Amino acid sequence: DKPEIAACTAMAGEMLGLKLIYLDGGSGAQKQISPRMIASVRKAVDVPLIVGGGIRSAEEAAEAMEAGADV
Repeated sequence: DKPEIAACTAMAGEMLGLKLIYLDGGSGAQKQISPRMIASVRKAVDVPLIVGGGIRSAEEAAEAMEAGADV
């Protein structure tokens, strides 16, 4: 859980031409990607941000969207 590193990595990806960023907690992840991590990456890039892994309820999905995820 190092949002600053994730944001810098996402920014580098966008600068190298990536058309979207996918944050993945992993299949079967025990917990979802933190809203802090999502918000940090969202602030760093302009491309679509997809978040997956560890989301087990509509509330958790809404939390990810409120933090800045597009999907």
